[in-house]
Amino acid sequence: MLQKNTILSPVEWEKIARPKQLMPKGNWRIWMMLAGRGFGKTRAAAEAIRKLVISGKYRRVALIANTIQEAKQVMVEGHSGLLSICSESDGLIYTPSKRLLSWNNGAIATIYGAENYEQLRGPQFDAAWIDEFAKFMYPRETFDQLSFSLRLGPDPKVILTTTPRPIQFIKDLMERPDVVTVRGSSLENEANLSPAFLQQLEYLKGSRLEAQEIYAEIVENNTNTLWSWDDIESCYKNPPHFLDNIVIGVDPAVTSTDNSDETGIIVAGKDAFGKAYVLEDASMNASSDEWASKITDLYDRYRARQVIIEANAGGELLTRLLKSKNGDMRVKAVYAHKSKIARAAPIVLLYQRKMIFHAMQFRKLEMQMATYVPGEKSPDRLDAMVWAMTELFSSDIQNDMPGVFLA
Repeated sequence: MLQKNTILSPVEWEKIARPKQLMPKGNWRIWMMLAGRGFGKTRAAAEAIRKLVISGKYRRVALIANTIQEAKQVMVEGHSGLLSICSESDGLIYTPSKRLLSWNNGAIATIYGAENYEQLRGPQFDAAWIDEFAKFMYPRETFDQLSFSLRLGPDPKVILTTTPRPIQFIKDLMERPDVVTVRGSSLENEANLSPAFLQQLEYLKGSRLEAQEIYAEIVENNTNTLWSWDDIESCYKNPPHFLDNIVIGVDPAVTSTDNSDETGIIVAGKDAFGKAYVLEDASMNASSDEWASKITDLYDRYRARQVIIEANAGGELLTRLLKSKNGDMRVKAVYAHKSKIARAAPIVLLYQRKMIFHAMQFRKLEMQMATYVPGEKSPDRLDAMVWAMTELFSSDIQNDMPGVFLA
């Protein structure tokens, strides 16, 4: 088994890496790895960047992730990041405050976050590594801006690593003649994955989440789901700086073992123009005391108006638990008397009407939204979001669809 932080020479890496982890041969401009979690995408990309840089032919590199913090944590400082796989002889120096890596041969790499893709407008590069591209809020705009900056050297290269989602631009890239696409499953790297991770995969068998996150399939819209990917991918918008109507939706788990459902905890707010925003997904697998403490922290930090908690399984005990953490907390216990589709239908319609937005990407919540088929196992984050939005839009839903609304 190869330890994630084992330092190898480029020659040693090429001997032990799987063929899909090695840079393609021939004439290519973009190497796109569409692979499941745990496949080894990060290690492969980091080794490729290292090889390009120490060859002396590539001297200006862009490292781009969804946020600068994610780029630092995964691409640079992570177990398979550049700091972990480069040897002392490479002469790599990392200056976090400047978002800069420099090698002793004069090559430098600069870190960028895709949320501020306009920062790519000025610099010039001859190579780039883009990580988790499918998470980007503005994938096409980020890629286009980078393309204008790749104007150094005779053969600029882009390495793109991501777990796929059904984003049209990814499908467009796959059709380009200068793109080499490598597809891979998490299980191809089974020898280097922990038994706990592999055991967890068993619970995903047969699901759309398994197809996308493990086997790296591009999962298209399912007409049986409540939300479409199009609805979700068009719902990103920065909220106003001030929201005075903020609630916390909670779907509590009945138990707190390792295999228990998570407690869904969604913070949402509504502005003066009637638009609502998902502000935070704080869902967690924890004991009732731990998630109650988390909700109390969120309640104080966001100055929330109310906590909306589904009380079918706990009744007044759940309200008392939260009140024990903060006696002044306003808690509203709600009960699911009707079907999940009846509760969610008006919220789906509000998404379609562009009345609900996400302040950022909430990957796990959005996967539940896009893959939940009525009648299947109850999704915790989705339930918590629906309770929060139902509270924020209660009067609107009652007036618009009185036969569907559930309180």
